[in-house]
Amino acid sequence: MPIWYLLVALIVLEMVLLFTWNPFYFGMGIRLFNERIPATAEMRERLVLNCLERDVATQEWIALVFHPLPGGRMAFRESYFMAFSGRYYPVMRGLVVVDAKRNQVRVEGICNWMTLGFAVLCVAMPMVAASTWPLLIILGLFVYCYFIQRRRYHGVAEALREQMRTELPDAIMQLRRGTR
Repeated sequence: MPIWYLLVALIVLEMVLLFTWNPFYFGMGIRLFNERIPATAEMRERLVLNCLERDVATQEWIALVFHPLPGGRMAFRESYFMAFSGRYYPVMRGLVVVDAKRNQVRVEGICNWMTLGFAVLCVAMPMVAASTWPLLIILGLFVYCYFIQRRRYHGVAEALREQMRTELPDAIMQLRRGTR
């Protein structure tokens, strides 16, 4: 029974860290998704990370919400507000990192602790009690949800590529920044 208390404590801790946008939590963990976008200094200068929420908006799935973190990073996750669009279990939390040293922008998907905890439990339980083998179906659900999130994280990377396009006139970029 103590493992259930540990799992509940993990769920509560992760929810608190998600809602408070904890920089340590959003930066540490197992990378399940990592897309690197080459970006020169001129291209990085065109980035407007605060516009990402609008740029990746979709009616098909729940909204992604973005929050700035120290060091020029931008964290993102699925919104927890009521929505009538498609829902799925969030396997990852996201992070956009502008890396000037390597001339790149990275979109990273970091595994949620709850997902890892449930996956370990789903594998361990059938080893202890054979009647719990149906729990392995949950792993298939996690893989399905991962592919949905992976497609959405590719959408974030595409929005970043669009922002960095040098063909966009400077007037449009100034309007996006809210300056004239």
